[in-house]
Amino acid sequence: MYKVSVITEDDFEVTFECPPNDNVISAGVKGDVILLSSCHEGGCATCKAECLEGDYELGRCSVQALPPDEEEASVVLLCQTFPRSDLVVKVPYTFERISFQKVNTDWRGEIVAIEKIASNVAKLQIAPKDPGNGETVPIPFVPGQYLDIGIPGTEASRCYSMATIDDDPRLDFLIRILPGGRFSEFLSSDAEPGLVMKLRGPFGSFNIRENGLRARYFVAGGTGLAPVLSMIRYMNREQHPQEAKLFFGVTHQHELFYLDELRQLEAEMPNLKVYVSVMKPEAGWQGCAGTVVDELTRQLREAKAKPDIYLCGPPPMIDAAFAVAATNGVPKEQLYVEKFLASGQAAAAE
Repeated sequence: MYKVSVITEDDFEVTFECPPNDNVISAGVKGDVILLSSCHEGGCATCKAECLEGDYELGRCSVQALPPDEEEASVVLLCQTFPRSDLVVKVPYTFERISFQKVNTDWRGEIVAIEKIASNVAKLQIAPKDPGNGETVPIPFVPGQYLDIGIPGTEASRCYSMATIDDDPRLDFLIRILPGGRFSEFLSSDAEPGLVMKLRGPFGSFNIRENGLRARYFVAGGTGLAPVLSMIRYMNREQHPQEAKLFFGVTHQHELFYLDELRQLEAEMPNLKVYVSVMKPEAGWQGCAGTVVDELTRQLREAKAKPDIYLCGPPPMIDAAFAVAATNGVPKEQLYVEKFLASGQAAAAE
C-alpha cells in the first residue's frame, strides 16, 4: 500500500492509501475521500492534477484530456494514475470541493420544455425531482459543472453543463443538434414535457477561481456558452466586483442564440462587457467579424493587466486561445479549460 497525499488549491492536505493495482480516484472512494472525477476512463480531464512527488504508471488517457506536453510536465489524470511509490499530487480546486462521505449523485428530472433557439441549438429545461415523493428539489452544484443525462429506454447518456445557477428550480441545458447524434435524435423524436429522465452528478472542476480582483475573461464557442453563462450569472447574483468580459462566437449568424439574455446581463452588470463574434457574417452584421479568438486577441493587446481566462469550446478554439494568451504574456496557470471531447465525454456539448 502506498500513501497518497492530495494538496488542494488552498493548501490543505488529504491523505489515504492506494494499492499498486488501483487508481487514485478509486482508492480515494474506498477510503471515503471523494475527489472530483467523472468519466473514470481518462477522457474528460475532470480529475486532472499535478504530481509533485513520487512514481506512478499512467493508464490510457485521451490526448484531448491530457496533451503530451502536460504529461511530460508530470500532469496526470488521477483516474488513470497507478502509484509505484508514495505520491504527492496537487489538485486545482479547494478543500471544500472534496467530500468525505458517499454523496447522492443519482437524481431524476422531468422535462419542462424543449425549444429550438438557433439553427443547430436546442434548449432543454428540466425540473429535478425527489425520487421518493416526486416534488421538485434543487440539485446543489457549482457554476460551471455538468450533469450526465440518461436517454430513457437506453443505457446511453450524455453530459451537459447547466446554463443556470443553483437557486433556479429548473435547469437549462444548451444542446448542439448534430445529424445522427444519439441525444439529438432523442430530442427530435421522443423527448416531450413530462418525460422523466435519469440524472447523475454534478461533476466537473471548471468553475470560478478566487484570485482577488484580477479581471475575468470568458471565451465560449457555440454551446460552450452554458457553463460560462452559469458563472457570469453567479457573479451577478453575488455582486462580484471583478471586471468581466464575455467573448461568444459562432460560425454563422443563424447559429446565434441567447443574445437578449446576454444584453440583459450586460445592462445589469456594470463590470461586464459582451463581445459577440460571427466567423462568416452576413451583410449588415453589427457585431465582431471573425473568430471569437480574434476579438480576444484585440482585447488582450489593450489589457492593462493579465486576466484569468475561462475557455469552453471545441479543441481548435482552445488551442488558438492558448497560443494567443501565451503571445500576450498571460501565464498558463491563469487559463481554465473545458474542452468539447468525443460524444459521451464532453462536458458542455454533444
